[in-house]
Amino acid sequence: MKKTLFIISILSVLVLASCTRNHGDIGIWFGTWHVEQITAGGTPVNVEGDYFFQFQSHVFKVTQVSGHEQTVESYGTWTEDDDAMTITFPDPAVYYIVMPGLEATNDFSVTTTSSREVTLTKSDATGTSYAYRLKKQP
Repeated sequence: MKKTLFIISILSVLVLASCTRNHGDIGIWFGTWHVEQITAGGTPVNVEGDYFFQFQSHVFKVTQVSGHEQTVESYGTWTEDDDAMTITFPDPAVYYIVMPGLEATNDFSVTTTSSREVTLTKSDATGTSYAYRLKKQP
């Protein structure tokens, strides 16, 4: 009986320790989002490979996947306030990923929201309007 309780206790600790939602639930943002489409000034932008946004706590990761095994990753922070989101790559000495319209600091408007699809819009330093249509990955 003691051995069974010990094993159950160890398994419970491992399950609780593996929780990936640090500092509480972040709602629909938690997880991986595929960038389905990028538009600049209303015109679709052709990009090489696929981009993925990942949100956890206040940590943000963007990944570009080209081919089967070629990936580039960049990390930053994110905050959300109602329909506004800011994604920042805080250290200018650290290279952030090259993605159309993405800058060191990005102030997005969340223009459409569902649990599976989101559109983020922003204007870059030159005034070009960008829209990023994201789809939640399973």
